[in-house]
Amino acid sequence: MHLTYSARVMERRARFVWGIDGLWPGPVDFDDPRLQGYPLHIEFRNQKVSGLPFSILREFIEGIGDVQIDAAATSHKDVMDLLMIGCQRTTIDLFSKDKEIALGHAVTEQVIVRIKLPSEVSLTYITDTLTPRLLEVKQFGPLSALLISQRKGDLSFVMNRLPSTLRNSFSWWLAPDEGQMVSLRSDEHIAGWVLDGERMLGD
Repeated sequence: MHLTYSARVMERRARFVWGIDGLWPGPVDFDDPRLQGYPLHIEFRNQKVSGLPFSILREFIEGIGDVQIDAAATSHKDVMDLLMIGCQRTTIDLFSKDKEIALGHAVTEQVIVRIKLPSEVSLTYITDTLTPRLLEVKQFGPLSALLISQRKGDLSFVMNRLPSTLRNSFSWWLAPDEGQMVSLRSDEHIAGWVLDGERMLGD
């Protein structure tokens, strides 16, 4: 088996977590001029979409221009609220209700299915949980997917073992726990990588 790094990457996005005092890891100030040089991927953790600082976030997006947001949304209303403030794309969780995913997809192509892998990934998880759910969602939902790993090695483990017909059904955004691009069996259908923002700014 020959493993390669993806050669057909469309984008590399700098990944940060939104904090009250800046972007993490860092903190990197919201107005740091280095942010202008990268398309960004901003995560919100442990916070309901309804509680997000929308006015501040809108100003931030206007200043940067190209921001993708992952706020672990579970409803089409959450998706629309985030898109209304100007972000390029936003996510809806893979295990949200079918109706919410379908409604979000019906309104816009700017929604991505969010797959956050568990802290311990096994082949059983891929065959019994992830694959059946992806097969369902591809019938009515977005055909773009964000895959987030929480442990080194898990992202490549999953991508290399997904059924090829299923993997080829989605355009993938990959956010490995490693914070950098990882080796994959194939680079087909990868839309982009979501990588350690602090490291990218320091390069």
